Amino acid sequence: MTVRSQGCKLLAPCSIAKVTNLRKGLTILGLLFIILIVSSETVLPWLVRATVQTKLSQKAATDDVQATLGSSPSALLLLGNIQQLDAVMHQAKVGQVYLRELTLSGSDVQLDMPALLREEGIQVKRADKLELKGIVDEENMREVLSRKVDKVENVQVAIHPDKIQVTANAKVFGRTADIGMEGQVVEDSGSLYFLMTRLDVKNTRLGTAKLGDLFGNIQLATPDRLPLGMKIRQVEQTEGAIIITAERDGKE
Repeated sequence: MTVRSQGCKLLAPCSIAKVTNLRKGLTILGLLFIILIVSSETVLPWLVRATVQTKLSQKAATDDVQATLGSSPSALLLLGNIQQLDAVMHQAKVGQVYLRELTLSGSDVQLDMPALLREEGIQVKRADKLELKGIVDEENMREVLSRKVDKVENVQVAIHPDKIQVTANAKVFGRTADIGMEGQVVEDSGSLYFLMTRLDVKNTRLGTAKLGDLFGNIQLATPDRLPLGMKIRQVEQTEGAIIITAERDGKE
């Protein structure tokens, strides 16, 4: 009887140690599981949002970007499944022109996550809705015309529903000419243009027709400069601003 009692006493500490180690192991696994669940609902979706916002910022050449991505559960964002997408960008650049405000809205958007992780930018595989609206104001137009038209200064722009009026001074063969232009911003084959419709020149002997060759039409943006595979659908001139609407072709 004594031997058996001593044997049980010797085995007891081993059993207790095994149980203790098992409990520690289960506790660690439980903590890891909780961390994984919390990460999938908070940390990792936040990283996806931050990455998308950074890519939009790079594409639009602006630091003023606010993006909101929503899905339920949030872990769907890890798969690139965005149920609601909203973004606002200020002084965003599309092609050659800066826009006072650029808003992006979408629903049921599927991103190509491998491409995003490979630093290939934001690529949309499909979307139920994806729309882009941009506002170009008079200061934006003044800036792009000053930059794109050679040898002009003191550029002033007034935007109206039926026309855009431009006045400027230009050095033409050593003489300062007063330039007056009228035009419209239009879409042509996916590109955005300032189309000159009228040109008046004072204080120069050079003919208006030849001066038209110096100024001409100005391409503001090519089709590939629009983000997320968008295409321009409408250009509307209002008092003081131009509203540009772009959408994505089809759902796929």
